[in-house]
Amino acid sequence: MKGYGLTVLHGTAVERFDVEVLGVVPNSLGRSQILVRVSGLGLDKTGILAGMSGSPVYFEGRLAGAVAATWGFSKEPIGAVTPIESMLAIDTGDAAAGTEGGARPTSGGGGFPAFAGTLALPEEERLAALQKIVDARPSLPAHAQASLLAPVAAGFPADTLGRWGRDLARLGIPVSLVSGELPALPGTALQAAERARPAAPIAPGSAVTALLIDGDLQLGATGTVTRVDGKGRFLAFGHPFLGAGMLELPVAPAEVVAVFPSAMLSFKMAYALAPAYRLTHDRDSGVAGRTDRAAALVPVHFRLESEGGPVRTLSWGVAKDAALLPVLVAISMDAALTTLDPTPVDRTLRLEVSVGTAVGPFVYADQMTGPRAKELALLTANVLTGLVAQNEFEDPGISEVDISVLSAPGEKRLRVVEAALSARKVAPGQTLRATVRLADRRGREETRVLSLTVPRETPEGRALVIVGDGNAASAARLAAQPAEPRTLGGLRAALGRLVPADRLAALLVVPTRGTTTGDDTLSALPPSFAMVLSEGGDANAHASVPIRILAEEFVTLDRPASGSVRLELEVERPRS
Repeated sequence: MKGYGLTVLHGTAVERFDVEVLGVVPNSLGRSQILVRVSGLGLDKTGILAGMSGSPVYFEGRLAGAVAATWGFSKEPIGAVTPIESMLAIDTGDAAAGTEGGARPTSGGGGFPAFAGTLALPEEERLAALQKIVDARPSLPAHAQASLLAPVAAGFPADTLGRWGRDLARLGIPVSLVSGELPALPGTALQAAERARPAAPIAPGSAVTALLIDGDLQLGATGTVTRVDGKGRFLAFGHPFLGAGMLELPVAPAEVVAVFPSAMLSFKMAYALAPAYRLTHDRDSGVAGRTDRAAALVPVHFRLESEGGPVRTLSWGVAKDAALLPVLVAISMDAALTTLDPTPVDRTLRLEVSVGTAVGPFVYADQMTGPRAKELALLTANVLTGLVAQNEFEDPGISEVDISVLSAPGEKRLRVVEAALSARKVAPGQTLRATVRLADRRGREETRVLSLTVPRETPEGRALVIVGDGNAASAARLAAQPAEPRTLGGLRAALGRLVPADRLAALLVVPTRGTTTGDDTLSALPPSFAMVLSEGGDANAHASVPIRILAEEFVTLDRPASGSVRLELEVERPRS
């Protein structure tokens, strides 16, 4: 049989190409493949292009299916068509229900204890531990077939695309088509009038871009519309995009700038106009969507302050789906840092990430230094946003992500050399001073003094002052409140107990007999109460609480510190 297909090879104009059937490869599950040879529009030279997936194919005036596959290094323009019967089964549910927000509460690769356990590790071990958390998360399935989508990656440097190639491949974006020395395309750098200009309604053969990131950065994949019905529903691609099932992603009309012939796989270079539609279903035989509105993204606000340079800000949105959001935040943050941060490989970064949710913001701050500081910052942002988005308790209702980075050249570290107390015997109500001696990498020393007021309720007897870095303070706080989060609010509170590495801390600690119950900690319990709680009920429901923190004092340093000192003292009855 001979027929024709529809696609866009330049601008937004839909054009015809010729199609000849070579045969049919049957499939017992219903997704047979129609093998075809195409011609016309220069396809004899380029072969089937990445970006043509979804191009409708017609025989005797009837829609037969969508172009869905080809083979690299083919000497002839031969490909496979997904039958329309398979694609019509994609949209079988109510797309208005269950997709808004894209939340999929699940276990976040070990949860809070796994993240907190990485803080005290040396740099290389911490990087490995954070990567292990990321790898353990539920993720989207890898594609079994090569994608015929054309990538859109405006604002993403080649270095960033290369580092995240494996993750981008899982996102249906073949990085091999964009990681070369290709000219940067206008994405959101287009003038506002250009992006916002009215686009013609989509029709069979129209080019569209499914967007994962949109704003000052833009990441997505361009394919072709197969069918549009009278109810505002459309089918496209002829193969999976992410393999996500139900989802909610913005879709924009696309404009094709040029066609790039290649012996491996030729492709369309395109950019997205303003999002106007939404993707709702992502199945093995293609994708389906609605033309009623554009899907919302989670706003990301990025702020970079380089030492001696101006403050730079960028804004973009990322997909709301819990399986997508963490890696998209990390990839886009990498692109922003790579493009805007002029500091050398050895650098010191102060990072603050705030994730807005229905129960309030989840805020985490830390400082990294050395040649792996950037990698550590990216993995930290990835793990933290995943901890919130993929929590096992409830849909967090993420409303925004704010990222602030202060960057300075050079590796900067301080080490706690020693500490001393102004007195080894104190009474409740008195002020205690801890003098701390610090040294940098070259041995230069500085001294800091932290003051602690001994609370009136401090019991008599032995006490301890822990003087050290943020990791030592975090460890003490977690020992004093070891309850593993059991609610979203509990997770937020636990995250708030973590102390950045650039804090010098002094904590007054006394031994106690306590236990945990749910998200809460019960300290200073009478022995009989503690025994009853520890022996009764679920053995995993309670954890022993060995210490209680009575006072804390923090000093912010200009670089990360390491090391800690424990100093014993005696609390006496105040003299009358």
